[in-house]
Amino acid sequence: MELPWRLALEQGWEAFRAGNPPVGAVITDPEGIVVALGRSRFHDLDGPPGQLAGTALAHAEVNALAQLTPGDHTALTLWSSLEPCPLCAAAAMTSRCGRVRFLASDPMWGGAELLPKLNNAIAQRWPTFDGPHLGWPAQWQTVLSVAFQTANGRANSDAVLARARIAPDAAELGQTIGRDPDRRSSFSALPLLDAINAVVSELRSPPPADRARRLG
Repeated sequence: MELPWRLALEQGWEAFRAGNPPVGAVITDPEGIVVALGRSRFHDLDGPPGQLAGTALAHAEVNALAQLTPGDHTALTLWSSLEPCPLCAAAAMTSRCGRVRFLASDPMWGGAELLPKLNNAIAQRWPTFDGPHLGWPAQWQTVLSVAFQTANGRANSDAVLARARIAPDAAELGQTIGRDPDRRSSFSALPLLDAINAVVSELRSPPPADRARRLG
């Protein structure tokens, strides 16, 4: 994978291991040089200077974009492990970021792409969006997102149900990890690559008769 994707996944995994929504974001310049990193910090007590923590506004993309000084950033690209929500899409627009790339779609925010049709001012500033990138990243993100929601008592939330409709196996695996503190702990202790390989292998293997999971 391209370096920004790898860094976004690393940031998302770090967020998940810290008990936050598992999303990571990276900003690069036209030469591909990384100029900012960010991850969600909903439940962190603090964060790096200039980034939000301990608030529902502490989204990965917001924390990456917050590191940009005011100005024209249309030459920059924001890379996110998950499709930006309306808050983060608007933050990219406000920051004058020119392009947004994301790995996995977020079914919670279907229709947000219509925001540029509200008026010409939004349309003129709206970034170009590129995604999702189909394959294992979408499965990985679904597992992590559902595991986080389930661990926080939201196994039947709209977010989980929306993901279960489009990726039932990945959502089920996420719920399995989220419900079991011991399994979640052992899973979180894995290095990122090992954790990804375990998830992909689990989803590709035929489910055992008793649906028991051996992940972690």
